[in-house]
Amino acid sequence: MCGIAGLFHPSGAFDADEAERALEAASRSMAYRGPDASKVVSCLEDGLSLAHRRLSILDLDRRSDQPMASADGFLRIVFNGEIYNFKELREELRAEGACFRTESDTEVLLEGYARWGLEKLLPKLAGMFAFALFDHRTKTLHLARDRAGKKPLFYRDAGGTFAFASEMRALLALLPSRPGLDPEGLDAFLTLKFVPSPATLVQGVLKLPPGHLLSKRGSEPAKVERWWQPLGGKACASPEAALERTRELLATAVRRRLVSDVPVCLFLSGGIDSSLIASFLAESGSQGMAAYSIGYDDLPAYSEYPYARMVAERFKLDYRKVELGSKEVSRLLEDDTLVLDEPISDWVWVPLYQLSRRAHEDGFKVVLVGEGADELFFGYDVMQDGLEDLARARNPLWRAAAALGSAALGPVYRHASRGHIRYDFLRRLAAGEPAYLGSSVGFPRSLRPQVAGPELKERSKGDPALSFLLGLYALHAGSPQAGDDGALVSLVEFYAKMGEVLLQRVDRVSMLHSLEARAPFLDHELVEHAFALPQAWKLPDGRLKGHLRDLAAGRLPKEIVSRPKMGFSFPFKEWLRGGLGSVVERAFESSRLFQDGWVSGEFCRDLLAEHRSRLVDHAPRVWTLYSLSRWYDRWMA
Repeated sequence: MCGIAGLFHPSGAFDADEAERALEAASRSMAYRGPDASKVVSCLEDGLSLAHRRLSILDLDRRSDQPMASADGFLRIVFNGEIYNFKELREELRAEGACFRTESDTEVLLEGYARWGLEKLLPKLAGMFAFALFDHRTKTLHLARDRAGKKPLFYRDAGGTFAFASEMRALLALLPSRPGLDPEGLDAFLTLKFVPSPATLVQGVLKLPPGHLLSKRGSEPAKVERWWQPLGGKACASPEAALERTRELLATAVRRRLVSDVPVCLFLSGGIDSSLIASFLAESGSQGMAAYSIGYDDLPAYSEYPYARMVAERFKLDYRKVELGSKEVSRLLEDDTLVLDEPISDWVWVPLYQLSRRAHEDGFKVVLVGEGADELFFGYDVMQDGLEDLARARNPLWRAAAALGSAALGPVYRHASRGHIRYDFLRRLAAGEPAYLGSSVGFPRSLRPQVAGPELKERSKGDPALSFLLGLYALHAGSPQAGDDGALVSLVEFYAKMGEVLLQRVDRVSMLHSLEARAPFLDHELVEHAFALPQAWKLPDGRLKGHLRDLAAGRLPKEIVSRPKMGFSFPFKEWLRGGLGSVVERAFESSRLFQDGWVSGEFCRDLLAEHRSRLVDHAPRVWTLYSLSRWYDRWMA
């Protein structure tokens, strides 16, 4: 895991000293991503400067520092991530005559590109990655991002300069001036609680979508194309065969993610996902691995200590408790240095921060996490509800009723403060828009006149959230799983909440503590297998996550298999009605986000007041707006 950045001037004319100063600043801004080594290299004749921060995990020798050039000097790369099957690929390349100077996965990328090209190399990679590779022969810069988007990559192509970086803050350090807020990005964030790729909240800055490749040559616009999507995998012959295949693939995924020259630990919630990982760790002979669980001294009902300890004892793990109280949370939320360069609409980043800090203090650089299981195997109630909504959308009677209902209720909901989720479903059915939006939903279109400030109303003209969802529906419609609503629901979750929210917060928060997070459930072979499972096999007898529960039945304690989903919980709802409410109130009173007219401060303050009075639970929306306001004040104002 590392941090990368670069500047490319296709014309070849640039001030190398100025470029290197900018890259040094960008590198320093994300020093936590790579505290073990840093380097900036310029190639004057090609107008290229590259920067790299290294977190040493494979081949700890300095010979594997980056930027790295091929032996013949024709190729140069900066790479963030891990290629878990690099040893197998290295042997395959050696059989074709390749020679290696290091034991790193970075050199495998260089040699793989040299012999196979990106079209053949990328599908062979099992891992997580974001890299920039420059081919001096063709004067072309290639950027690639892993299938699920576990590793971030931002870029800006303007004024004859192409800039890229692992984090927004690093990219901003490369620009001659600070760009402003993007109105359509803000519109999407308010609707979905994230900005879908390739857009961002910052004007002119884009992020490379998951599973995409970008190529930039000369003054031509950058070419971006998809190189992977999860649909179309091979289906198993029976539910029993599918369950056995899931077991085989998860075992392989866990084993792959143990490839490391430094110790590995586990974040253990006591739920099915991380507990299954623990069971496969035991099978691989990894007894004694440190396993971290978090709880709350103020509200013990939110703690999962008993379940996590039960799993740790079952599989002989080194169980370690981490505690978090409301006073510490207030301190973290008011710490300006922890306001990340993208707002995170998932409050679980706070307990994740504490877990990551403790693991780092204990000397770990790598942790296994359970991300991905819910989206792939139907772990959320809202996904099951989504199946019903998709069925209603195909029913002519429902569509007719929706048309009448939305027309009659429209004037009411221009002013109503509640019930918009239900009304917006009718509106979408009447308009022929996607019935299922995913589990990450903020403020529906019908609520926009109330939440949007005058600046946003004036400057946002499109509907980027709708465009994003229509793209996913089209991808599903053109796939072999076109008739399977379960695959569509999982596809929306995979690219929405998981890809744009959960993986973002895992990467940003763990890397603040120089900790690489690896997600076995997102191994691409397991992902493709999960998408090929028919809906009925994922939800046997209508049970949420039934397929994984059946797999867990023979491996985990009964108490773990039968308990409802909890995950890494966080009692923000309760604390918001106590001292934490004052923290949020101060932000809502003073934020420039409201003063500059982007969002209605009155609406946000009313939302908070309603929640604190216990009239209704607005905690998720309040968190989203608080996170956005803190981000704006730190990075835009």
